[in-house]
Amino acid sequence: MPRTKEQNEAIRAEKRQLIMDTAMQLFAEEGYAHTSIDKIATQAGIAKGLVYTYFENKEDLLRQIFLTGVRKVLEAGLFQGELTNESLIDNIEKMFDIITEQSHFYKLFTTLSTQPGIAQRLEPLTETSVNIDSLQSFFQKRFGERAIHEMLLLSTLSKGYSILALFGNGQKAVPMDLLKPALMDFARERWGAKED
Repeated sequence: MPRTKEQNEAIRAEKRQLIMDTAMQLFAEEGYAHTSIDKIATQAGIAKGLVYTYFENKEDLLRQIFLTGVRKVLEAGLFQGELTNESLIDNIEKMFDIITEQSHFYKLFTTLSTQPGIAQRLEPLTETSVNIDSLQSFFQKRFGERAIHEMLLLSTLSKGYSILALFGNGQKAVPMDLLKPALMDFARERWGAKED
């Protein structure tokens, strides 16, 4: 009995996702430059030609992985609208959870952001993933001229959490079960207190 149109679409979506998941893992673990389409196909257990059915080339595959990851972040609605002390803290915690839940994507993002040439090509895809205007407005109201310092501090916290959570597993110097609670305590003390 032939498959229905819906079954064929589901199979195509499943294969496309398998290719993206495999590529994301290999790009993050072995580096973009060292991962070939052959290696992706072999690891996924599919024919090399099937990769080209869904993606023009390796760069298109990487681009689609990033678009999907950024779309998930946008769907989470981080730092949207007018932020309050409470909503900022909730968003920071949600951000840490997203980093943990989408660990392969963030491992890839963190790894590639240090590779010359690649970071610049991906920047337009990621620059809209967080509503900078809402954060700027919040910190400007609270800290005035020091707003940029506070935004840099928050950025550093999120990048540091990403690096430690994604690459620090097994490190005795960084007890991961204490990392998120410690950072959240810091965020609450620094940004969660009501204005006087």
